[in-house]
Amino acid sequence: MVGDKKTGVWEQEPKDFVTQAEKLDRALVTGLMLEVILETSRLPVDSQTLRHLVKTRLKDSLAVNLAGQVTLDRFRHLLGQVDIWFPLYYPMTNAGSSKASAATRIQAIPAPAAAIVSSRRVLRVDRLRAWLQEEGRGLLPHRPHRKVNQDRLWEFLDRTQGGWFRLLDFTRHFGVDRKTAWEYLQKFLHAGLLRHNGRRSAAVRYALATRFLVVRADTLEPGVEAALSGLPPNLVVQVSAWLIATGGEAFGEKEWHGRLEPLRCQQIITRLKSAGLLEEVCQVGESRMLRIGRRWLRE
Repeated sequence: MVGDKKTGVWEQEPKDFVTQAEKLDRALVTGLMLEVILETSRLPVDSQTLRHLVKTRLKDSLAVNLAGQVTLDRFRHLLGQVDIWFPLYYPMTNAGSSKASAATRIQAIPAPAAAIVSSRRVLRVDRLRAWLQEEGRGLLPHRPHRKVNQDRLWEFLDRTQGGWFRLLDFTRHFGVDRKTAWEYLQKFLHAGLLRHNGRRSAAVRYALATRFLVVRADTLEPGVEAALSGLPPNLVVQVSAWLIATGGEAFGEKEWHGRLEPLRCQQIITRLKSAGLLEEVCQVGESRMLRIGRRWLRE
């Protein structure tokens, strides 16, 4: 600071402005990083995968929140700073601790808090909770110590995020035998909580009914199937699941690079965009931010 001692008027030197701007940028990046960690820390993945996921989502979050708000030069500067600050601050968090494990994180957060820390807003939480408290009450044992109860069912549905799961996944989560698990799943199917993929034997999968999802999965899935006609059916199902799991939020094109070969990834995205299933939010260099068209989302 420089100024006149007699008048008491002080002015900041240019270097002070630089320091202040750096502090603000660091606060912005670390704040978003904390937000992303809260959203992803319940995912059942290993520590290395979680670290990569948090960093990827952090950059995506910067693009979504700052698109049109800052200059491209400043945005690129912030992306560069992420590579500097992330290795410094991430290890200080619980998610970055070497002692933390995915299993510990899942058990450490009680079911009522699940709606706050879910990975993206995939579920229509209010509608699902209302169903569990009203219609679901008669389908579950009233004694809370039973293996299948309302809290554990909520935890399981939040963990699967509306996606497809196997009978085996259900038995492992609740610690029940296959016959008991199958009987519960049939109850939930008939009551309208779950849906069935229509397959048989080992190919059978269950998922949360589409009315409990933010994305209109009942219309999105046929749209994806039509847009990706000619591709392997299993791949088409996976692409639909990935889109539903975004909850309508923007995602980085690179999120799919670890799942698909780059050429196949480009092919699929091009076909989805042509069909109006995907739209481009912004582009930074060679990287694009994409999201589902708004008409595929529930208000």
